[in-house]
Amino acid sequence: MRQLFIANPKGGCGKTTLAAQLAGYYARRGEAVALVDHDPQRSSLDWIKCRPAATAAVTAIAGYKGEQALNGYDLAIHDVPAACGIAALTGFMPPGCKLLVPILPSPTDIRAGVRFLMDLNIDRRIGELGVDIGLVANRVRANTRYYRVLASFLESVNLPLIANIRDTQNYVRVMDSGITIFDLPHSRVAADIQQWAPLLSWVENGHTRAEAV
Repeated sequence: MRQLFIANPKGGCGKTTLAAQLAGYYARRGEAVALVDHDPQRSSLDWIKCRPAATAAVTAIAGYKGEQALNGYDLAIHDVPAACGIAALTGFMPPGCKLLVPILPSPTDIRAGVRFLMDLNIDRRIGELGVDIGLVANRVRANTRYYRVLASFLESVNLPLIANIRDTQNYVRVMDSGITIFDLPHSRVAADIQQWAPLLSWVENGHTRAEAV
C-alpha cells in the first residue's frame, strides 16, 4: 500500500483540498483509496460525506480516533492537522512513504514554511524512514510579488517543488460538493488539470519538478 502524508504546521494552506482531490482522482481511476483524517475538525471526512452516490468510493478513516488504514487499500492519503510537529508526524509515518508540504505565497506562510522545512532537512528520523518529500506552491497567482518571493524561497531549499496550483474558485465549488476538479467538464478545468500532472507523476513515481507559472 502506498502512503502519502500531507502536512504543514501552518493552518489554512490547503492540505484538505489537496488530500480530497488526490483521493477522488485515484478512486476515479479504480484504485482502493483510504482518506485518513487526523484532524478532529473532520474536514476530509465531511467532504466524503458530501460525495454524490455516482462518484467513486473513498473510504473514510478517522485517524484522530486512532483508526488506521490496514491492508486492502492501494493508496492511503493522510490529512495531517495544523500544529502537528515533526516528532508527532514521524510517530505514525511508515518507512518509504511520501510527504507533501503545501505552502501559500504569503509572508506568514513563508515564515512558517522556513521553520518547518529546516526541521525536515535536519531531522534524523525523517532520513531513517526514507521519506520522499515534495513541496507544492498552493493558491498561486502568477506574476504577483509574493509568488515571486515564495518561488525564490523554494528554490533555495534542498527539497523539490513538485507543482504550482493556481488560486481559483473551482476548488471551492468541488469541495462543497464532495467531488474533484477531475469530475468537472474538461473545458472548465483544463488549466487546472495541466497543473496537477507533475504532482500526480510524483505521487506515482517520484523525481519530478514543477513547471514555472
